[in-house]
Amino acid sequence: MWATADDVIADWIGEDVPTNKALVSRWVARAERYLRREIPSLQVRVEGGAEPDLRATVVDVISAMVARVFRNPEGIRQRQETDGSFTGSITFAGDTPGELFLTDRERDSLLAPQDRKGAQTAFTFGPSNYAGGAHRPWCSLMFGAKYCSCGVDIAGQPIFEES
Repeated sequence: MWATADDVIADWIGEDVPTNKALVSRWVARAERYLRREIPSLQVRVEGGAEPDLRATVVDVISAMVARVFRNPEGIRQRQETDGSFTGSITFAGDTPGELFLTDRERDSLLAPQDRKGAQTAFTFGPSNYAGGAHRPWCSLMFGAKYCSCGVDIAGQPIFEES
């Protein structure tokens, strides 16, 4: 287990702190199973220790997931209250209020660095049907086409698309 009921209770902000640790523990276990299904590499990465803050981030995410369930156990989308001339309204976030879910930001924080949204990666590619010779940089093969457009395939040197 990564997180405990005590983690959720310690992170709680505001009133109505859950007092049933057994119930909180069950929801923590559900949240952990959810994370293992959603991000299969997470277990290995946490145990590997190569990402120093990952375990703490996992605990933070589990705590937030469980807190969302406990703050809105009925799954209400919006609540309005009126008392005399005062009216208050609360709208709960998420597609499925009252259920376990990951926000996009939480999911991104748990993904491997190369899998995160906006992760920049460098790559190179070469011609798939390279037949020898010096193809022109603008030859179709340089862009993944099946056929040469500069003529190296048939003449051994560029004969089309001269500069």
